[in-house]
Amino acid sequence: MARQCSLEIERVGDDVYILMSAGHHDPHVFTRHARSEGYDWPLGMPTQHWVKRTPAKGGFHSCWYHIVPEGTRGAFPATYAHEAYGDERTEVVTARAESEATQLIADRTIGSPRI
Repeated sequence: MARQCSLEIERVGDDVYILMSAGHHDPHVFTRHARSEGYDWPLGMPTQHWVKRTPAKGGFHSCWYHIVPEGTRGAFPATYAHEAYGDERTEVVTARAESEATQLIADRTIGSPRI
């Protein structure tokens, strides 16, 4: 049985704004949770990856996260969201997908025979 990870968001980016949580989480739940915790930077749609943590040698960081293939020794599932602008922002991508889904339903209804 797969291990369930709690949704605990941390900022892991340096020059680029990146949020991460261990575990593969629903993108919409991840975004809502990030916003509720005060992360208000423009974010892209969250994506799911396998990640391996390695120690950092000095500096400001205690570790580095590397995206690796599933099955890599020491890898764990994680959900990531990177900073994004314009049409790449989560809100724009979600609105576009909802609009396309609504249009598909309308197209199906128009062409369906009445019984």
